[in-house]
Amino acid sequence: MTGSSQIHTEQNIPTANQDSSPAPEGQPQVTNEEPDDDESTDSEEILVPGRRASLSDISNLDDIETLSVRQLKEILARNFVNYKGCCEKWELMERVTRLYHDQKDLHQKVTMGEEEGKFGAAGDENLCKVCMDSPIDCVLLECGHMVTCTKCGKRMSECPICRQYVVRAVHVFRS
Repeated sequence: MTGSSQIHTEQNIPTANQDSSPAPEGQPQVTNEEPDDDESTDSEEILVPGRRASLSDISNLDDIETLSVRQLKEILARNFVNYKGCCEKWELMERVTRLYHDQKDLHQKVTMGEEEGKFGAAGDENLCKVCMDSPIDCVLLECGHMVTCTKCGKRMSECPICRQYVVRAVHVFRS
């Protein structure tokens, strides 16, 4: 028995000849993974089940249907939308769809203002005063000022207008 275990041990020890020979069938999968990672697109990586999702990851309404319940809840929570009464996935999807449409409409209003040349003093009033990129879509509590986008509002410790401590930044929907 000791002879057979020695042979088994010898087979597991790599030698110079084994390293120069072609790799076994299992190893090419490892080398093929690197090019696949390079070829993957952002859209493939975004909607992978179990991966964190945000509203900016959604490019069309079909993307919402592919999200898991956890991802839907995370999108709603990140945008300060209450989903506590939602028991079914379709209810969460409905709220994310509404949020997606609202965000899309806000961006269209901003771009239409740019195209019409109204983006001087009048157009700037709808832009976040911190990043000057996204539309104003959140209210800072306790003071109630609306001067930032949700992303910037989350990072504020005090209001840029009155310097009052920010308890919470709440996403708002304009009609």
